[in-house]
Amino acid sequence: HHLQWNIKQLSKICSKLYHDYCPDAFKYRRNVSLSKVSDESLLVLLLLQAELGIKSQRHFYRICQFFPCGRLLERSRFNRRARQLIWLVQLIRQAMNNQISPDTIVIIDSFPLPLCQPVRNYRTRIFDGLADIGYNASKNLWFYGFKVHMLVTLSGYILNYVVTPASVHDIRAVEDLLENCHHSYILADLGYLSRELRNSLEQKGYHLWTPL
Repeated sequence: HHLQWNIKQLSKICSKLYHDYCPDAFKYRRNVSLSKVSDESLLVLLLLQAELGIKSQRHFYRICQFFPCGRLLERSRFNRRARQLIWLVQLIRQAMNNQISPDTIVIIDSFPLPLCQPVRNYRTRIFDGLADIGYNASKNLWFYGFKVHMLVTLSGYILNYVVTPASVHDIRAVEDLLENCHHSYILADLGYLSRELRNSLEQKGYHLWTPL
């Protein structure tokens, strides 16, 4: 089955990543040998969830019961252990970023993350105080939620990302996205068309390419 093949491949990848990038203080922490499920196995399951595109942790936990390691943890313990490994995933991603050639052209863009249907924009209270209402120009639509800003290579490898309220303009997230970025040439759409932004980035050694 393709799930078995994915697990086998991800196990090889995660074993090397965990060995190369996980700090010794975390690898050999107190009582780690008593854990029923290893950090590497949990890392495999988290990457499998991303590969399958499953957004619900509850739904994914039910799928984990098909695997021996997934049956050893109760749901609350699984969620707690998974959250503890998020920082390690970020650490691995940052280390892999350093392997990307600095001559590579990168792309900067954003996409909406709506939390409800537009008809409920002014009534919903989920993430009240964090999310707000923004405009999606490509769909000519007002939406309530967040906006995800990303910096990626031409092949789609994610170098960095920032999540903001929906009303935040794309230009305001650029500096955060380019933090520790060693790539000089940046492609962007009309949402980043700004002479002030272009001049500011040029002073920092970046070349912003946008439509006229």
